[in-house]
This record gives sequence, C-alpha cells and structure tokens, in this order.
Amino acid sequence: MTFKSTLKGTATGAALIFAVSGFHTALAQDGPPFGETGKAKAFPGIPEGTVEAMGGEAGINLWVKQLFHYILLDYRIAPIFIEHGNIERQIALNTQLVQRVLGAGNEYLGASMSAAHGDLGITMEEFNAVVEAAYNACDSVSFHYYQCNQIIAGLAPFTFDIVTQ
Repeated sequence: MTFKSTLKGTATGAALIFAVSGFHTALAQDGPPFGETGKAKAFPGIPEGTVEAMGGEAGINLWVKQLFHYILLDYRIAPIFIEHGNIERQIALNTQLVQRVLGAGNEYLGASMSAAHGDLGITMEEFNAVVEAAYNACDSVSFHYYQCNQIIAGLAPFTFDIVTQ
C-alpha cells in the first residue's frame, strides 16, 4: 500500500463521517437536499461554481464515464453494475446526480438512492470500492484532490441509502 492510497483512504473515511454528520444537521435545519421547490442545494461547504470549475456538465460526464471505467475493471463491484442495468443509463443518471448534489440547477430523473439500491444488498466494502473508483476517476480526468473530495462529500449522505448489508 502506498502513502498516497493510505492518505486517500484516511481522508475518504474522514470526509464520509464529516459529510454524513454535517448533512443530517443540514437536513434538520433546511429540509431535503433538493428542497421543496426542486431547486438544488449544494452540500453544505461545497462552494458555488464547483460544477463549472470541473468543466460543467461535460466535465462531470467525463468524470462519471471514468468512474464507470474503473468500476467495470473492479471484480468486487463490476458484476453488480453489469447485472442491474444499462451502463449508459447509469452514466447519464449519475452525471445528473453529481451535478445536482454539487449545486447545479439541473433535474435528476433517477430513482431515489434507497429505491435504486435497496434490494441490491450492497456492503460497505463494495461501497468503498466505488469510492476508490471515484478517486481513480479524479486522477484520470485531472481533478484536484479537493474537487474529488467535494464530489465524495456531496454523495456521502447517500451512504446509508445504498449500503444495506
């Protein structure tokens, strides 16, 4: 294990714990993450303009495509994604979702995270494998480490909707 991977694992764990606890506090104060009006709210602490800094929809889509590239290379999680759906559709929906949690004004047309993942029996090990793929995708598209952490922080609140085992 390299220093870089150890650092990433530690930072990821800390980011997820912080993100989840901070998000639940925000929910208690501000309501659901997408608001009653459907207008997107960025995860607390994610600066406005984050999506634009990552290249807009095209930059986020490129990152999601790379995410799926790494997911499909990983024997721990590839079968889950292959068995349960159209990869191109998953890429499109995940592009929408990532933009949405980072504060873009786009629509997310997918199912809730609990509805989409509830019957898949995802473990924390499998969830963490996706997080590893996320960091590999960031390296691949040359996102800065802090930008990748913003994506992870934006998606972290869904952990307990996704991990059911």
